[in-house]
Amino acid sequence: MSRDLEQMTRGLRGYLKDGAQITRIVALSTGHSNETYLIEGLDRVLRMPPSEEGLLPPYDMAQQHAILDAVGQAADGPPVPRVYELCTDTDVIGDAFFLMQRFDGEAFDHVAPDWMKRAGADTVASMCSQWAGAVYALHRLPAALMPPGSRSVEQEIRHWRDVAVQAESEPGLIELLDELLKHPPAASGPMTPVHGDPKQGNCLWRGPQLQALLDWEMAGVGEPLTDLGYMLQFYDQGEVSFANAGFELDGWWSRARVIDQWQHATHRVARDMRRYEALALCKVTAIIALGFHLSRTGRATDPRFASWGAVVPLYLDLARRRVAMP
Repeated sequence: MSRDLEQMTRGLRGYLKDGAQITRIVALSTGHSNETYLIEGLDRVLRMPPSEEGLLPPYDMAQQHAILDAVGQAADGPPVPRVYELCTDTDVIGDAFFLMQRFDGEAFDHVAPDWMKRAGADTVASMCSQWAGAVYALHRLPAALMPPGSRSVEQEIRHWRDVAVQAESEPGLIELLDELLKHPPAASGPMTPVHGDPKQGNCLWRGPQLQALLDWEMAGVGEPLTDLGYMLQFYDQGEVSFANAGFELDGWWSRARVIDQWQHATHRVARDMRRYEALALCKVTAIIALGFHLSRTGRATDPRFASWGAVVPLYLDLARRRVAMP
């Protein structure tokens, strides 16, 4: 992080009508993608692009604000933070930004908290149901609810192929994406709103109760099976074990139940799921490869990126195995 928090504080105090109430700004999450800060005194969360080249451009704050606003106003949609001021004037604090609701809670993706491990199978099953149900609720909403812009399955594959090329990743990743593009998985019907990164780690919890589904920077309109495949890729990852905290606990839904409940909730048929899982793993692999590329070319200073090169072959192997599964 290379932002001047004092300067940001002064900028917001002068820009917001209630800015005089701001006492200070505290960083919550910075580095991989969008940055979030707590605005103390207003009890709001500030969201803005990364302070250096990130993994998921273009970081369109107006688009993200519009998506959260639309989903938040849908009566039957998933729980999301309420959004407030949107500012696209980069002179105010150095980048475009918007404010959103602050929740009390915790998010976890690598290790389940101790209270969850002790909670028992019924509580764990309820948490899994809330996570999956939030994603399913999104897929039931009409595409017209969202701001303009959509991406077909083929366009999704091409996008991540372009990212892999930009990252100068292993040829095997590009070859696998070419194979998926030649034989893309079947669509389930008309496009719907999609989250793009619906992992359990993007849920905010207050105890075993879901407070909000977070991190909507890859959201838009697309094939909902891309979201379902992204959820399912976290099953059976073996030693890679990325962002699947809770999956190992008694009560967590099986892969088959996640699929069955999605079909029941959306009245669609889940086809070619192994290929959708492979596409999700290729997507993650391309993002990891890009992080490593930014690090080794000196365009990003996040120390975590430097070790990501060793992870790329592991995810590529997972993707290849999913394609080969029946």
